[in-house]
Amino acid sequence: MPLLEKLFQIISKVVPESGALSEKESKLLLALNPQKFYVENVRSLLGVSYKSALQICETAVRQGVFERAVEVRCPDGSVAATAEMEAELPKEVRCWKDVDGFLEPEMTPSASLEKVFFYRLHQREAPLSRSA
Repeated sequence: MPLLEKLFQIISKVVPESGALSEKESKLLLALNPQKFYVENVRSLLGVSYKSALQICETAVRQGVFERAVEVRCPDGSVAATAEMEAELPKEVRCWKDVDGFLEPEMTPSASLEKVFFYRLHQREAPLSRSA
């Protein structure tokens, strides 16, 4: 799991040297998906404020370590669509609505739904190596 190891190294750099990751924090880190995690995951893992965790994530985006993306959520909390930028989200998404005990699809304008930003490790292509 090279991505998980990379995420561990990145987060370890922001943890004060006097406080190596505890067993609980290590377990939380192992539970993270390096392809999709939220500010709250970082906040909880590092034991910092939401604002500090957001600053850490945004700094990692600016440095090219993390990528930021956005998802639109239906009223039931399910993810209806994801995109690199909010402007790329579809205008409408399909959500499911309970009608007399049956789930019926319903097209809902994305603008009326909750948007949540998430992060993932930046995928860099490995440089091509040349044989001498």
